[in-house]
Amino acid sequence: MNHAPLYQALQFYRDQKVYPFHTPGHKQGRGLWIPDLISLDVTEVEGTDNLYAPTGPIKEAQDLAATLFGAEATYFLVNGSTVGILTAIATVCQPGDMLLVARNCHRSVYSGMMMADVQPRYIVPDVLSSYGLTGGISPKKVYEGLRQYPQSKGVLLVSPTYEGFTSDLSKIAQIVHEQNKVLIVDEAHGAHFRFHHVFPKTALEAGADIVIQSTHKTLPAFTQSAMLHIQGPRVSKDRIRERLSLFQSSSPSYLLMAGLDYCRYQLQETGSRDFTDFVGRLYALRKELRSLQTIQLIDQEVEGQGSIDQLDLSKILLSCRNCMETGTEIESRLRKEFRIQMELSGPGHLVGITTVADDREGFQQLIKALQSMDRSLKKVPIHTDIKNIIQSIPYARYTPREASFMEAQCFPMEESIGEAVAEFIIPYPPGIPLLVPGEVITREHVKHIQDLKKQKISIIGMQDVTGNTLQILKDRK
Repeated sequence: MNHAPLYQALQFYRDQKVYPFHTPGHKQGRGLWIPDLISLDVTEVEGTDNLYAPTGPIKEAQDLAATLFGAEATYFLVNGSTVGILTAIATVCQPGDMLLVARNCHRSVYSGMMMADVQPRYIVPDVLSSYGLTGGISPKKVYEGLRQYPQSKGVLLVSPTYEGFTSDLSKIAQIVHEQNKVLIVDEAHGAHFRFHHVFPKTALEAGADIVIQSTHKTLPAFTQSAMLHIQGPRVSKDRIRERLSLFQSSSPSYLLMAGLDYCRYQLQETGSRDFTDFVGRLYALRKELRSLQTIQLIDQEVEGQGSIDQLDLSKILLSCRNCMETGTEIESRLRKEFRIQMELSGPGHLVGITTVADDREGFQQLIKALQSMDRSLKKVPIHTDIKNIIQSIPYARYTPREASFMEAQCFPMEESIGEAVAEFIIPYPPGIPLLVPGEVITREHVKHIQDLKKQKISIIGMQDVTGNTLQILKDRK
């Protein structure tokens, strides 16, 4: 009998020696080593400072991080980027305000708007039609959105996307600031951009006002540790601090904060050399992967298409649109046959995350595995990963906030058409909602959900894991 099932599951994964092309960015300790961890797990006592009123080492650590990352002020997050998103929305908006939001944002954005009683108005990302993937947000759509909804307090978008696609943030920031609005960027997957010139320009360098980074995703830091950066006159530091204290744990983990500080220290001390070496290994890896015949490495040829400004080369984005097997099946084979775990997969693509902590042996393991699989895979006519393309924006009968306080009832899937949904419908990964509470279900939505289930793609938010029923809002009448 297992007495500590989760602990033992983690031990089992570690002992299998699976190579992690997934988060966290320290890659099972390859890139971050803080000795004697357990003895550092303390609380607010004399000399350790207080996260919400820092005057000592936490303040100094945050100030050092701000300097390194190019911000006017930086705040440590111990509840992940999610708490940074919640804080940003509640800082910029008052209850009832409108916010222009990219539809491909993470669920935390929708939760933030629900909690802050914000009315979303959506911008749909462009599509990289050749691969059936969502691309970037065009500056033109931001301009048109602000013209249509001039009362919006700001714009919130994600760049880079899960696949490593960035939008033209410099142009977008100029458009947003000309209207005296605030630009919030979810840069969860771009914390590493600042440390080598081959990576895209950072959101701060492009002029964003609030930037949230999941430090743990692409840099050597512990899971759930992140940073919120601000700059410029449009954001109140006092309001940021106050909102953070509302949303974030009142017992912040000193291990997570120390991990952020030590990560910054490592980057400052050896980052230039480490990233130069990493980029060299990365170029060699990508060169080998370009020779694959059936699996295809998606490379810089996508820049300029689908409103993609730049591609993050550290993301290993593989298309299997002309393979007999799906991305999900290929990911499963990589795990079972080659002891490699990717970050995510879909019907037509896979994503692997590489970081400065990855070693040459890990890259060689991936090369040999993909070359072996590539020789055995059958080709089929090219198809696109249609499951990952953003649908048209549904009609919202209620705001997310209104929907959250309404009663719900269970309906068979086919009978839910025309009703307002009470739950999130989020294919995962990458965690982009198909439906948000309050939006009306169409026949196309029902078919899409059924197709996702057939493809064995996870859907989070639904109470009925079988996918046979939906939670529907009861009419207020």
